[in-house]
Amino acid sequence: MIIARQTWVVVADHSRASIFKNVGEIGEISLALIRTAGKHAERTHELGHDRPGRVHDGLGLNKSATEPTDLHAAVELKFLRAVLDDLAKDVQSGQCPELVMIAPPTAMGEIRQHMPHGLASKVVAQVTKDYTHLGINELQKTLMHLHE
Repeated sequence: MIIARQTWVVVADHSRASIFKNVGEIGEISLALIRTAGKHAERTHELGHDRPGRVHDGLGLNKSATEPTDLHAAVELKFLRAVLDDLAKDVQSGQCPELVMIAPPTAMGEIRQHMPHGLASKVVAQVTKDYTHLGINELQKTLMHLHE
């Protein structure tokens, strides 16, 4: 994969994100860490109650259960939105000229759905893989050999 100098590389999933800048010369990937973000995996009882709510349908005294809320999914989406909002601010301030997004399929779907237009216009490549577990050296090698 060819990544231009100064292009930002975002490696994210639902609970962590690392943002790098390519400082390598032409044809070379040398990533420098800009920042990381992560969230503590909270237990369900720490997030709130997970019992489904009850609604009164207006016909008699009976109440019906509503669909339960997936509290973990809501927290994960909130994390991804915060990462996207920070990136949008970076783009708006002129710090980020181009962007490569790397995320596993479910996270990439949510990123695509919730990405602000100004940020989406800076995305030059998307890689639908989970590389959050890779160290910086492994990530550089993997990106160099991707799509050769």
